Amino acid sequence: MVNPRPIVIVVTSTMLWAQDAVLEQITSDALSTPDLDRIEFYSDNPLLLDSARVEDILQLPLLSRTTARRIVSILRTKKPQTIAALCDAVGCSEEERYVLGRCAKLGGSSRAKVPLSVRSRAMLWATPPSAATDGRFRGSPHELYTRAHMVAGNTAVAALANKDAGEPLVADFLSASIATRLDNIGIIIGDYYAEMGLGLVLWRPFGARKGTDVVTPCTEFGRGFQQYRSALEYRFFRGVAVEYPLAVADGTTILVRAGLSALPRSASLDTVGGVITSLATDGYHRSSTEIARRRNVTERAALGALELRTSQFVCGIAALMLDYPMPVTSSSTLAMPARRGLFASAYALQNTDNTTWTAELARDYAGNVATRAGLEFRTTPATIALGGRWYAPMFRAPYGYNFGESSQPTNEAGIYLGVRARLATGLENLFYADVYRHTAPIGTLPRLRRGVDVFNETRVRLRRGASLLVRLRQEHRTEDRSTDAGSVAEEILRSTLRCELQHSDDAGVTARFRIEGVWQIPTESTVSTPEHGLAAFGELSIPLSAQLSIGGRLTAYSTASFNSAVYTFEQLAPGLLVSVPLYGRGTRWFVYLRCVATEHITFWVRYGATERLNVASLGSGLTEVPGTHEGRAYIQLDVRM
Repeated sequence: MVNPRPIVIVVTSTMLWAQDAVLEQITSDALSTPDLDRIEFYSDNPLLLDSARVEDILQLPLLSRTTARRIVSILRTKKPQTIAALCDAVGCSEEERYVLGRCAKLGGSSRAKVPLSVRSRAMLWATPPSAATDGRFRGSPHELYTRAHMVAGNTAVAALANKDAGEPLVADFLSASIATRLDNIGIIIGDYYAEMGLGLVLWRPFGARKGTDVVTPCTEFGRGFQQYRSALEYRFFRGVAVEYPLAVADGTTILVRAGLSALPRSASLDTVGGVITSLATDGYHRSSTEIARRRNVTERAALGALELRTSQFVCGIAALMLDYPMPVTSSSTLAMPARRGLFASAYALQNTDNTTWTAELARDYAGNVATRAGLEFRTTPATIALGGRWYAPMFRAPYGYNFGESSQPTNEAGIYLGVRARLATGLENLFYADVYRHTAPIGTLPRLRRGVDVFNETRVRLRRGASLLVRLRQEHRTEDRSTDAGSVAEEILRSTLRCELQHSDDAGVTARFRIEGVWQIPTESTVSTPEHGLAAFGELSIPLSAQLSIGGRLTAYSTASFNSAVYTFEQLAPGLLVSVPLYGRGTRWFVYLRCVATEHITFWVRYGATERLNVASLGSGLTEVPGTHEGRAYIQLDVRM
């Protein structure tokens, strides 16, 4: 999908901040995630805020319920004429401004702006991996991706085909769904995911992580059933889902949600023992071994929720039943080690114009308990969030989510504080502190592991078009290190300092320079030695005309090892991003070209390469590339009707 405000071509340096911050919050690895897909969808079909309800606005990523309520309240009274003026009146963060600017509009028709959009993308290796030449890949080493969206009235249709490198089928993964409303009844047929309560039992893949959105994740509340539009091959359902609201009194509604699913999963089987030893979550079917396990079991699920809703209060219960053809013995936190099990939770939300609190209590298939609560309080200069969590060591929720140190709600307790403050015109500060602990086995004994994670980012607008960002993050945690005598616990202090300067002019030319250092220091060890890493990049984006834009980035890095790696985000193509760990010594660069061929057709080409000195190969596993150099090209075509 292409939109008139694309991810790469931006007009202000503060939008660059927000863009990077949003991408860090909602993406992981080289994947398109549900939140990113939702931004892309609403970019082509902006939400009309004039008639939107709070629940409609909450369909947009990274917007809290408090922000949504303030938007509705201000639109009823002040009637701002632009999204920028609305954001000023609400007091939105830069991330919220970015999402609203791309995904919403004021005035005009609610009719879909882009009823039909088609995207096709290919990744081509310039330096093929060893598996492509030694026969381990059973198919072409190139990646292929195609998806289509169509909107007509209250009906939306989505279809997707994806092939990873080395897979023999051109469409190894297929996904399709249709979502519609019949009177007040919402129906999804095909692929969908579910968000209920705070997500202890049911949530989307890749929920928000700790980062620059220091407030919203604490009280983020489930949106119910959502159409699935991503290429991730697990943590979604395939079948039918229904939502039906029942009005019981003036302003009071009972919302009934129910769904059924039968999803093929790839698994490793012990046919002698009659058990499933592991459930794959990578979606790869490239080698003979991976192909042998390709979608060889069916995961059946029944799920639902019952909610009582008023304008300021929500309470509900949710349940998920999972069933496999044979018992699962995997110890992974992403699996239920049983053949059949029931997960359930009770949750509540209270919301006013300035305050939101949420809470959820859950029970897994084996009776283990988890609980989580959050509070958001907004004042004129600052917004404060407070969160707490406690998950039993053996709590398992394959479709659950944790906003904390681990992404899975298991074996963790912690307290989180986040503060977003606008200190002055052009000066914003973001802060969070997270104190957590969990247990880990050393030999046959459980031992306590703890950590303190502190983050602070200051953003300054220096003058028209120029901005400065300074970020410091420190995490002091317990890590386990393998030795000849067995595992030992170490206290590690990891510090990251980032400084970034950005500039944009009236012609749309944007430039960025970033330098980031990492220091990892063992604070209670006589064996390990301190490590440090450093990376810096320069980036330039130039619109040559209304139809043609070019840009690129050059990064140089030097770190002692992977432990002191510096992570950076890159856009491989619109809608596809990657988080890159830079370690060792070398360079990484890319260049791109974006061409708007016609009003309806946009073309994107990107080539990038990585050079790491003094190594025999780059990468690992089936995508390991021999030598010190790796190069890839991405080509993408977007058609919008």
